[in-house]
Amino acid sequence: MNNTADSKDRDEENISLYPDFIPVEEGHPTSAKFIVVETGDERGRGLKGKVAFKKGEHVAKLSGILVNHTTLDTIQIAPTLYFADSWFCRFLLHSCSPNLEIDVANLEVRALKDIPSGEYLTIDYATTDDKVTFQFACNCGASNCRAWITGHAEEINEAGRACLALVNS
Repeated sequence: MNNTADSKDRDEENISLYPDFIPVEEGHPTSAKFIVVETGDERGRGLKGKVAFKKGEHVAKLSGILVNHTTLDTIQIAPTLYFADSWFCRFLLHSCSPNLEIDVANLEVRALKDIPSGEYLTIDYATTDDKVTFQFACNCGASNCRAWITGHAEEINEAGRACLALVNS
């Protein structure tokens, strides 16, 4: 009886973050390694690692749905093709000095630096899309913070120019 209960507890602690309609794949993010938490600020919910990751380490294999438009849940993988992942990537917070990078060719996430357990997992939104769904002011706190986030192929909009003028004054 104990072995069955122990096995059930282990299974419940290692639940895929992806819904049942996405086939399970080795390396998918699970509740054993990740937790979605409320940040307590304007960022809403974010993702934290329950384990530490070493620089260069494979962090997760991604899955999702292919779409032809950008949303808050997408990562661009080709000029007109986006990868929608509302269950893992959606909760990766932005940082101008991120601790993760997304390899779109292999749909994998790797650590850019050592990441201690309990730290928010971040990517630089400007590196994943030509154009973001909407530009926004950045308060990531990184020493290299750009103060305004755009996609890597778009111009700063009027609100961004006004924001940067305040920051630089």
